[in-house]
Amino acid sequence: MRSALALLSLLICGLALAESFPSLGTPSPLPEKPQIVSGKASFYSKAFHGRKTASGERYAHDVISAASNRFPMGTLVAVRRVTSARCVVVRINDRMGHRSRVIDLSREAAVRLGMIDAGVTEVDVVSLPNYLTGHEHACLLAFQPPVQLHIPEGPDLTDAM
Repeated sequence: MRSALALLSLLICGLALAESFPSLGTPSPLPEKPQIVSGKASFYSKAFHGRKTASGERYAHDVISAASNRFPMGTLVAVRRVTSARCVVVRINDRMGHRSRVIDLSREAAVRLGMIDAGVTEVDVVSLPNYLTGHEHACLLAFQPPVQLHIPEGPDLTDAM
């Protein structure tokens, strides 16, 4: 009886001192796809070169940046020209004085979108998710729906292997 009691107390002490395994918990939902904002885009003229932006930086027409009232300062956004599907990632560093447009781009961003001759063009704008920052194809991927893998219900698929 004493040995059984000793064994039981050892077992309880062992369980109390044992490391717990990390819990996987419940799966978190996939992040929601950021909302795409559609509208007109224009670009700064060269006359604004060197002026201070709302962020305190100096505007440079040869640097990719943008102004918007719809996204927080410092946000990276993907801008896609609707008619050509050209795309560029810009950082919001200024606010706009007018409300009729979605975004005002730097001249360099406008060149990359091929909109210099048009002046004003239709665009889609979406904030860039953190996981795409620095990705080679970030701009195109920002407009794609998130990938969701669906596992069929039914018998355990590992038994078939």
